[in-house]
Amino acid sequence: MKVYISASFTNRLKMRPVRDRLWALGHTVVSSWIDETVKPDFLTSHEWGRKLAEKDRAEVLSADLFLLDAEEISTGKAVELGLALGQFHLKLVWIVGTPKHLFHHLADEIIQDWETCFKKLEKQFSSHDLKDASIL
Repeated sequence: MKVYISASFTNRLKMRPVRDRLWALGHTVVSSWIDETVKPDFLTSHEWGRKLAEKDRAEVLSADLFLLDAEEISTGKAVELGLALGQFHLKLVWIVGTPKHLFHHLADEIIQDWETCFKKLEKQFSSHDLKDASIL
């Protein structure tokens, strides 16, 4: 299953082990922001920001499962959640952690923590399911 992890950019290092665990479970993680590089010198800040936003938008839209880490509030995460909820009929939306605002309650699942999330994924989606067909 294609998975997008949404978290505050300052938590990207914390999300790397989450991404690695999802990979180990057989999922494809499409959240390239976790390994974001520095802005190339030949791009302006506006150009770089636009390119990053478009890339992140495409990755959110491509995912079967959108996972939002609720640890911190971030405007970027809020926009990504809005994009995912706008495709409610095409993807699952899970919040991991304590909901921080009203729109978190629109998610398909609110999951206590990452360990519980991994266990739910293992139980609900086997490797066979992931290789044979999309779940949606």
